[in-house]
Amino acid sequence: MATKRQGRTGLFQSASRPQRKRQAPQRTSPAGITYAWDMISDVLTWGPGAAEALGLSGRDLPRTGKAFAQMIEPGCGLSRPDAISATEAHARTYDTRYALRLEPDRVVMVEDAGRWQPGVQGSPAFARGQLRIDPASGARELLPAILRARSELLCRIQNGINEALRVSQTCTLIVGSIDGGEADLVADIARDLRPMMRHYDLFAALGPNRFALALTCCPASDAPSAMKRLDALLKDRGAAASLRLGAACAPDHTFKATKLLRFAEQALASALERDESRSFYDARPAKPSPAAEQAPFDWIAALNERSLTLALRPMVEAHGRAPFLMQASASLRDAAGGTMPLGPVPSLKASNLALLVDGRMLELAADHLQHHPDEHLSLPVSPKALQDPEWLPMLAAHLGARPGIESRLMIEVPEAALAECRRNLGRLHAMKALGIGLALTGFGTGYVSPMQLRMLPVDLLTIDGAFIQPLRRSTDDRLFVRTLIDRAQQLGIAVAAEWVDDEATARLLASWDVDYLQGALFGEPEAVQQPSALAQMLKRARG
Repeated sequence: MATKRQGRTGLFQSASRPQRKRQAPQRTSPAGITYAWDMISDVLTWGPGAAEALGLSGRDLPRTGKAFAQMIEPGCGLSRPDAISATEAHARTYDTRYALRLEPDRVVMVEDAGRWQPGVQGSPAFARGQLRIDPASGARELLPAILRARSELLCRIQNGINEALRVSQTCTLIVGSIDGGEADLVADIARDLRPMMRHYDLFAALGPNRFALALTCCPASDAPSAMKRLDALLKDRGAAASLRLGAACAPDHTFKATKLLRFAEQALASALERDESRSFYDARPAKPSPAAEQAPFDWIAALNERSLTLALRPMVEAHGRAPFLMQASASLRDAAGGTMPLGPVPSLKASNLALLVDGRMLELAADHLQHHPDEHLSLPVSPKALQDPEWLPMLAAHLGARPGIESRLMIEVPEAALAECRRNLGRLHAMKALGIGLALTGFGTGYVSPMQLRMLPVDLLTIDGAFIQPLRRSTDDRLFVRTLIDRAQQLGIAVAAEWVDDEATARLLASWDVDYLQGALFGEPEAVQQPSALAQMLKRARG
């Protein structure tokens, strides 16, 4: 199965056209930070270089969607979950802009664009996209006044934390809310409290009816009594009935002002939700949601009931739009008889679920190719299945049982699975020796260097859709995608683009000599009607 641009044959045979040589753009780094978010387990996976791009240590890089959402400044843009919720079910794309606080005095504006996939219930379950930092937002004077004021407050809170740590004490932060209070009530509270405050204590307004009080030398054990005294102090002003308080402590809960304020605000939100007067931040991890606990069993049940089906969507030639091959994915049939695409397989420590699912999909794909001798098909393999010692024997067994299909089968390997290139290179060569084609998906995310790419026996490079989706509005992405195309052409490897949803993007990519296109513009996944067990038995009986 030859793949190089010069003299391509077999699966990649296409009309020849003169090779164009042009200077590669100077930019060689990714246009943005890629990520994948499993909304069922809330696990957030970042692409290479995310911590460095955000200016965070690897320990501070958020690993869950909840932790990342806590870094988003309130009232400064539509967050990713809100943007996903606002999208139409058939579109499944989101594009938003918001402020991200990285340090007490460092805020950046980011553009967040991507695509979500539904789970078995049809609601958003998995998202993949790209985060780009606006370099101009690093200038403090360009930030909105509300962000500058919050930065000043956080710096003062951090000074209080540092002073408490210096004298081996605790800094308690209390956040209060007064519903329906007078406009100047927070100012009156400040005047009452200042005579009793110590040098590093601080009082600040968070809004018309919200305030923050930092007590530098207040142990966590004294926080409830401190809130009671504050409650009693406000009774004279008639505000106690509508007062709600939330508190958190440093270093008991965190050493950082940004997290301390966030935790105190979460405690306040808990008090408001439960209609309680006071709430102290609970640092214990929350129990997994029922959806997270039940998600793996949906896959296991589908395997046991053999209800998983193969869904196919076309990949077409960029110039002639003729079908090139069909891309396979796992799906279920919904109650209406439609197709319900399934996202990535959940990770279970004591289970080889990924291998079981990929093995079932391989069986369905092999049967489909055997019954449709004129079709070509590509099938994704998960990183865990690729590294499982049972994968190669399973692949060889299915190909051996159906001679002739290997030349029409392509296995899609995600670039992230090749982060340890030397470890997996032998597996790729072993698969290639079986006569199949190999595609590298997620091209451009940075897991594989250009030098390592030269060693891979791949036939097709598929540019990650996170870089394709914003092409119409992003000069950086256009430049970066051109770089990827040039790199593939220099290696003589065919290149495809995913997430092509509109004609303008399709024409732009074709003008850049992309070979193949895939996306909503050319068709959504459709479930394949599998032959019945009786039909298969009769066919085998006829010989």
